[in-house]
Amino acid sequence: MLTLFIANSQPPFFRHINVGVVSHFPAITYCQVVFDACVYQDSLFDEYAIPFPAELGKTVPKRRAEYLAVRYAARRLLEDAGCAGHVGTAASRAPVWPTGWCGSLSHTGNHAIAVIAPSHTGLTPGIDIEMLAPGTMRETATIFTDTKEQSLLANCGIPYETALLIAFSVKESLFKALYPEAGCFFGFDAARVCSIEPATQRITLELTQSLTPRRKSGHRIRGYYLLQAERVITLIA
Repeated sequence: MLTLFIANSQPPFFRHINVGVVSHFPAITYCQVVFDACVYQDSLFDEYAIPFPAELGKTVPKRRAEYLAVRYAARRLLEDAGCAGHVGTAASRAPVWPTGWCGSLSHTGNHAIAVIAPSHTGLTPGIDIEMLAPGTMRETATIFTDTKEQSLLANCGIPYETALLIAFSVKESLFKALYPEAGCFFGFDAARVCSIEPATQRITLELTQSLTPRRKSGHRIRGYYLLQAERVITLIA
């Protein structure tokens, strides 16, 4: 799903920085970083030229480190594309992209990822990255899947807990992709998993609610997933 073009680092905070394109959507570029929250300092915002929002001052250092890491990933992509703008934050906490661009952000543990695409492509990227937590997946499965989905996931050829995580993550990606268009919050029950294909790492969702004039109940949306060690990344565009 991700085709790597550039790999480097900027220690001590950024241990790994990978930049490339999404193979299924070449107009979408990505930047995935591994960072060390233990060495975080507020001065890093100035060092990496990332605006420090006032509301972030009320948060713990771990949250500031996550914000810096994922905003750096987005800034790196925008700069590489010739855009000098920054990613802001709306009152809803959704990212606000510079004019002419759209994208998505996600982080978990010490990993963060950003994707961007030119607005004129018509793509609406939603990205999510999650750490595998088998016990949590089993305990919370009923929150984000129904019994029919659970049966499908249990018989798809992927370890059940991993399949549950993919389902959870792709629904998070769906929300990020469609929220700007829908303009309202919607829950996990707004879509159901109707197929998952391990051979192609493709997963298909069917909307159970009409979210926009173009995204009506019954509309099917294809997503992709990537397993990385103890993590899963999902993308919808």
